[in-house]
Amino acid sequence: MIREDILRKFPELFGTKRVNGREVNVEHTIATLTRELNPEIAAALTARRALLNSPEPVGKKYAWPKWDDTFPDPVTGRSWTFRQIVQGLIDNFWGRESEWRWRLNDEAPIPKDAHPLMNPGLELTGPWHPLDMAFNALNSPAPMNMPDFEDASPPHFQPDGTPADRPVGVFAAMKNARDIFDGRWAGRVYEVTKKGKTRTYKIDRPPENWPTLFVRPPSIHVRYDHVRVDGKPAPGIIAVAVLWAFNNYDSLKSAGTGVYYYIPKIQTPQEAAIVEKLLARIEATIGAAPGTLKIKMLYEEGNAGRSLAAIAWVLRRRLLGTNVGRWDYLGSLIEMWKDDPQGVFPDPQSIGMASPNMIAYQRYNALIMLMSGMKNNELSTAAPIGGMAAVMIYPPSDVYGRSRSNPVALRGIAMDKLRERILGLIFVPDQSLPVGQNPTLDDVLANRVKGRLYDTYRQSWVASPEEAYVAAGNTQLRAPVAQLQSILDAPLETVDVRGRSIPTVASGLSDAERKLLQSCGLLNAHGRITPWVITRDALDSPEKLFTTDLWESIYAVPKGDVTIERIQHAFFMAANYGFQILNGNFAAAIDDYELKLRFMNDLATYRIDVSWLWTLVR
Repeated sequence: MIREDILRKFPELFGTKRVNGREVNVEHTIATLTRELNPEIAAALTARRALLNSPEPVGKKYAWPKWDDTFPDPVTGRSWTFRQIVQGLIDNFWGRESEWRWRLNDEAPIPKDAHPLMNPGLELTGPWHPLDMAFNALNSPAPMNMPDFEDASPPHFQPDGTPADRPVGVFAAMKNARDIFDGRWAGRVYEVTKKGKTRTYKIDRPPENWPTLFVRPPSIHVRYDHVRVDGKPAPGIIAVAVLWAFNNYDSLKSAGTGVYYYIPKIQTPQEAAIVEKLLARIEATIGAAPGTLKIKMLYEEGNAGRSLAAIAWVLRRRLLGTNVGRWDYLGSLIEMWKDDPQGVFPDPQSIGMASPNMIAYQRYNALIMLMSGMKNNELSTAAPIGGMAAVMIYPPSDVYGRSRSNPVALRGIAMDKLRERILGLIFVPDQSLPVGQNPTLDDVLANRVKGRLYDTYRQSWVASPEEAYVAAGNTQLRAPVAQLQSILDAPLETVDVRGRSIPTVASGLSDAERKLLQSCGLLNAHGRITPWVITRDALDSPEKLFTTDLWESIYAVPKGDVTIERIQHAFFMAANYGFQILNGNFAAAIDDYELKLRFMNDLATYRIDVSWLWTLVR
């Protein structure tokens, strides 16, 4: 079942093991789960393709679910209607006991090290092969890390021309993790030759100070040729989930943490049920209580937003939060509109996280997590998670002098995370406010307006581990809420970058930055932070939550131009990354010739450019 060269090179990953006091077998478990879940995976992928190929208008085929649509519950075996799920969400938000009330993580408590509100800061993602990537991840000041087997995975194939002794990346990364957790690299130095120079790497931090790990498996559509069941490739999500749990459960538990996953590309409750069944079966196999294997989820598919409440409900035993991100999400929106002549998106570079549709998307994500994460009037059982900052800073020794652009990157991540943090401030007043009254954060903190303030976005993504870059993002996410206004109002400090005045990380807002935040509805005309206000009468029934206006704000095609310069740019970036894939690099640093910055690209950026170009040609 395991390809001979893989079994020979990585024998310790496979076979019979003792996990949590139970004897388990890797190959047998992968085979059993593959046979059980393969029909459901096939049905889910068929449904994905049918939706993409459907000739129905976008507004119809991607509409909110009908109120009487039913969704099976993998936990109880019962089916709930969409109305019942949404009513239960509303009841939980307002603290009403009812037959349908539900919340996230009510059955199994959240471990402190995995809690998205108790560990504010950045989540770093990247491959754990080569080994120095794993060392850099553990040495990073980011409090969360995602060993990546998905968009930024090590290759699951051997690129043409690969030396025979070079291992398949995904299994090498799995072995690196096992070796590190077993203490085999404690106090040891790893040497590697790069560009003719010998470099040394060492894990500098003790295990108790390592970031919390959420492994990111591939989605249900990826197959691993090296792992076969009944002669066919096994789903990558099953292989990675089983290998990670069986090889690392005991060592991670001994270190005071656990086995946690970051689940990508879920589009429907049907797909969420596959994940729930997979993790529940692993828990049963190793004798862990239901809900022990906690997850976060990438809300990166436009299609997922239609039924996000039902997806969360299916995963309610283990879902800690849903993450937003520009790249895959933007690519999915372009795909949604691909057949509509009025659905051609403007230049993708013009659509950032401060664009109106992206602001609506981030707020919607925060709202669903707030409503499902409430307990005793506090947001305590889940939280939303912010999107990716993927610029890489250059070393000061860069021979081309590109490090001159580093202040742009550092200010960029500081503003990105500050904007997310402010966007996640949600105020629920005790009584309805007069029409036109928008209390400021100062008003709320001074108790001039009675109600509850929720500070939702406390974690967010980053793609590179450089200390200064991570620190610039961590600061905004960790600052006490009472200090946010003073961060904006700090004196303006700038540095010159190629003739431009760029604010420093610690600077207050420039005029342009202030206008941008005001255009997002985050600051009033006087520059004061204005939390998003949600009143009881605005969300007292399912019909008031899932409205036509909400759908339009999230899914409508943004206005903007299509220019030859951006078409050229998309070709350049897609071609660069395409060659990186052929070389086995899913996480690829590419210099953006327009912005004069280096970006960590993965399959999601490629998806945007290729989908957009295809739609333009069509």
